[in-house]
Amino acid sequence: MRDAGAWCAAGIVVAGGLAPLLVGGPALPMMLGMLGLVLFLLAHGGLTYGWRGALGFFACAYLVAFAFEALAIATGFPFGFFTHDGPGPEILGVPPTVPVVYGVAGYVAWSIARLVIVADRPGRLIGPARFVVPPVAALVLAGYDAVIDPGGATVEGRWSYGDPGGLFGVPLTNFLGWVVTGWVAFQLFALLGPPARRIGPPWVLPPVVWLGVYLPSVVTFVTGSAGPAEAVTVAGRTFLVADIQETAVIVGMFSMGIPALMALACVLARRDEATS
Repeated sequence: MRDAGAWCAAGIVVAGGLAPLLVGGPALPMMLGMLGLVLFLLAHGGLTYGWRGALGFFACAYLVAFAFEALAIATGFPFGFFTHDGPGPEILGVPPTVPVVYGVAGYVAWSIARLVIVADRPGRLIGPARFVVPPVAALVLAGYDAVIDPGGATVEGRWSYGDPGGLFGVPLTNFLGWVVTGWVAFQLFALLGPPARRIGPPWVLPPVVWLGVYLPSVVTFVTGSAGPAEAVTVAGRTFLVADIQETAVIVGMFSMGIPALMALACVLARRDEATS
């Protein structure tokens, strides 16, 4: 039954990725995607680490992300100076919903990095893997941010930067902040979290979910929702919306597609070795 929960959660993420085919705007894809990721953490994380382990992972990622986001808003470290501009309440400048993304997307990034480094081997991370998986997972998570942040800072106007630059106004410091935040959270879990269990077929789901998270960017671009002359101006810089959408697809091919496919390939190769 719990296996079914993980598969259903993955299906919801993929459905969210296909939602732009049916409705305009980012609201439904975001809602379905976030719902699917939360359920995936609970179902797949529960299978792999137990309920306490799954909730412990989320708590670790949430608290570290909130602390670093609040620190950056106050001091500029580690993301650079920025502000959240969306509606809703904030605590120390941070909407309480924002660190949730680090928790649920971070779990998928962590699972992918673990598959790449140790395949689906159960137990605790030992030896060099204990210190290799966390930075790899942090880079995978930052690859997700490279897809969503340019649109969020321009078309959607959900955050803005004190020193815009880099990728459609998103500075390098922002991505380094995601790496640092993810690295700290993942390293804590690698040292303190429970051992992983062997879960059978659901091992394949994290790469599938990661591709499902990337899917809305592809569908939005392919459906041509932005007109050829539609533009957005941020901090005196004007960008074509279609260029932002196309760049998200290009960046995501490498920053999200390659880690997902590598995870699948590594586990399949090691399973072939085990049966040969």
